[in-house]
Amino acid sequence: MTVVALRGVEEEERTVDELAEGTASESTESVASPASFVTLAAPGKLIEVSGGAAGARLTTAVALVRQAQLEGETTVWIQPAGGPLFPPDLADSGVDLDALIVIHIPEDRGPAGIARAAELLLRSGGYGLCVLDLSAPPPPRADASDKVPAGDRPVPEVMPVRTCPRGLHGSAWQARLAGLARVHGCRVVLLTRRSAQRDSLGPMVGLRVQPRRERRGAGLFAVRPDILKHKGAAPRLAASELRRGPWGLA
Repeated sequence: MTVVALRGVEEEERTVDELAEGTASESTESVASPASFVTLAAPGKLIEVSGGAAGARLTTAVALVRQAQLEGETTVWIQPAGGPLFPPDLADSGVDLDALIVIHIPEDRGPAGIARAAELLLRSGGYGLCVLDLSAPPPPRADASDKVPAGDRPVPEVMPVRTCPRGLHGSAWQARLAGLARVHGCRVVLLTRRSAQRDSLGPMVGLRVQPRRERRGAGLFAVRPDILKHKGAAPRLAASELRRGPWGLA
């Protein structure tokens, strides 16, 4: 369950014990008046959703896609070729697949290619939400054969062309995306693998959330978004949501 979105739990599928637990949780959280993460992730800003494989990064991003679709917005998801999106899980989470555009960027283009594609799309002003999956692991290091002295290597007849994924440097690309988000009133969501101890991607990130999941029963999880950064606003708590994992998950 490292790449698929956790599915929402329907009210009629919850047992009496689960309902009682949810009621107790809601009464406890109401004292602190936590806000819905979707409410905090307002249009017009860069939103970073970070965390490792054990978190709920995709679950949180899918919830934002569903919310944007409910608002009548066109949504687009940009990921590396062969990315982690699994259409049946998206559909089970309430996402309209016919209204979601998924773009696959060649691996050799790297994160820079994903950011460039997002910028070109957002300039059209036709999207209310754009998700950039920048959470792919870094490319592997050179193997032992690359460390052989050049004079000892056999010279092939045709020299292969080696390409490396292009990384993202500086904050200029963030400034462009943030400006487009403000001008067109859209949400730009950045998925990263950064831990809570590391800083956000940059100063242009308006909201950073680190969602974590807590097991509540057989196949049931509470997804709690930890707000690590909320630029220009007072610190707020985000309400947790009860979710169901993929069928067959113990």
